[in-house]
Amino acid sequence: MLKFFNRGKEGGGDSSPPFFRSPSTSKSLSAPPVTGPARPIRLVYCDEKGKFRMDPEAVAALQLVKEPIGVVSVCGRARQGKSFILNQLLGRSSGFQVASTHRPCTKGLWMWSAPLKRTSLDGTEYNLLLLDSEGIDAYDQTGTYSTQIFSLAVLLSSMFIYNQMGGIDEAALDRLSLVTQMTKHIRVRASGGRSTASELGQFSPIFIWLLRDFYLDLAEDNRKITPRDYLELALRPVQGSGRDIAAKNEIRDSIRALFPDRECFTLVRPLNNENDLQRLDQILLNRLRPEFRSGLDALTKFVFERTRPKQVGATVLTGPILVGITESYLEALNNGAVPTISSSWQVGILLWIFSIIAHWFTGGSLIPSHRCSCWRINYIVGIAEIQPMNA
Repeated sequence: MLKFFNRGKEGGGDSSPPFFRSPSTSKSLSAPPVTGPARPIRLVYCDEKGKFRMDPEAVAALQLVKEPIGVVSVCGRARQGKSFILNQLLGRSSGFQVASTHRPCTKGLWMWSAPLKRTSLDGTEYNLLLLDSEGIDAYDQTGTYSTQIFSLAVLLSSMFIYNQMGGIDEAALDRLSLVTQMTKHIRVRASGGRSTASELGQFSPIFIWLLRDFYLDLAEDNRKITPRDYLELALRPVQGSGRDIAAKNEIRDSIRALFPDRECFTLVRPLNNENDLQRLDQILLNRLRPEFRSGLDALTKFVFERTRPKQVGATVLTGPILVGITESYLEALNNGAVPTISSSWQVGILLWIFSIIAHWFTGGSLIPSHRCSCWRINYIVGIAEIQPMNA
C-alpha cells in the first residue's frame, strides 16, 4: 500500500483511484482557508455547462470542521424572506443577502462560513451549519432544477424549514408536489428499485412548515388549535374520487410519509410600514412587532433544541464527510443517475478516510487524531475497499 501512495509522488500525477476523484474536490485541496469575518459562502452552484459543482472555498471551510454537524436549511419560493429567517437564527439583521427587488438573491445553495456551536436538549454538542437555498420557483428555473435543489437541501439537512407566505391552501400544497417528485429522483439503496416516501422518511430531516405574514385565527369546531394541528388538518386525505382528488392526496400522502417528524410555526407580519418591510435587514429587532418577536423566539428555540447532528446508521456527519456526501450526490445528478442515500454516505466516509491517509503519507499527521489507524484500504481492480483491521 505504501508503494501505491509513493507512486503518486514519483510520477507527479494524480494516483488516486478514479472512485475518489471529482473535479471540485481536486480543486478544493488547494483552496485557501476561509479568513476574515464570518459570511455567507457558496456551497453548490450550477456552472455554465449546466453541471452542479461545489465551491472550493466552502469545501475548504468544511474540511476544518471535524466535530459533528447539524445542518438547518431554509427552502421555499423566491423572494419570500428565507434569508431573513436565517439571519434571525444567526442573531443578526444582516448576513445572508436580503433584498427588496423581484430578482432572487440566492442561486444554488449557500452556507454560513462559521458553524455555530450549539448544545441540544440531550446535551449533545454540535456545530450548527445554516444553508440558504435558491427559491424553488424562480422564473429562470426548470422544474427539474427546482426538484434537484429542493432534494439536495433535504438530503443534507438535519432540519428542513419550508418558508411560505400565508396559510396552507391547495395552491400551497400543490407547490410542494416537489416532494412527490423526490421519490422518483432518490433511492435509499442501490438495489431494490424505486424507494417509497416512507423508506425515504427514515432518513429525512425534521420538517418545519413556516407560515409568514400569517393572519388567520386558528380554530376548528369552535375551539382553538395549534399550528401543528392546523398542519395535520391540511394534510388529511381529501374525500372523493377521480384523477384530481388522487393527485391531491398523493401530495398529502408523500408529505406525511417523507416527513414523519414535522412541525408548523406561524409568524405575523414583522412590520406594518411597507417602506420598512423593503429594508428589513436594516431594522433593529426591537422595532419589529412584539407578536413577531415572540413567534421568532419560539421558532429559534425549537431549531436550536431539536436539531441534532445528521446521522445514518452509526456514522455521524462531520465537515469532511459532508463534502464527500455532497460530491457523491452531485456526481449522480450530473450523470443523470438517481442519488442513493446509503451509497453516498459510504462514498463520503471513503473519501474522508482516503484523504486522511493520503495526507498522512504526504507528510501530515492526521491519522492518530482521527483514529483511522484501525482501518486498512485495499485497492484491488479499481475498487476501494475499507475494512476494520480485525475483520
